[in-house]
Amino acid sequence: MNQDHAIQTQPRKRGSRIVLVASIGLPLVLALICFIALAVLPEPEGSRLKDPLRSFLTGLGVLGVATPLCIAGWRLRRRFASSPYYEGTFIATVLSLFGFVTVAAGLACIILGGYDLLMRFLDTTP
Repeated sequence: MNQDHAIQTQPRKRGSRIVLVASIGLPLVLALICFIALAVLPEPEGSRLKDPLRSFLTGLGVLGVATPLCIAGWRLRRRFASSPYYEGTFIATVLSLFGFVTVAAGLACIILGGYDLLMRFLDTTP
C-alpha cells in the first residue's frame, strides 16, 4: 500500500474531567449562592415582582441550574450519536429541552428585572 494514500487518523481527544466538573459545579455553586442571598434578603415593602434585585438574583440562579442541564444534554448527545438505540438520544434531548426552558426562564427574569429598573429610572427623572 502506498503511503501517500494512507488515511491519517488520530484518536479523539477526550475533554478533561476537571473542566467538565468545573463547568457543571461552578454554575451550581453560583445558583446556590443566589438562592441563599434571596432567602436572606429582607422582605420588600411592595410587591416582590417589583424588586429588580430579586429578579436579577432569581435569573442568575435559574441560569446556574440551566447550565448543567444543557452541558449534560450536549455531552450525552455526543456520546450516543453513533448508538443505534434511541434511549440515550431521547434522554439527551429531554435534558437539552429542560435546559432550554430554564435558560428562557432565567433570561426572562433578568430582562424583566432590567425593565423594572429602567421604569424606575425613567419615573424618577424630571
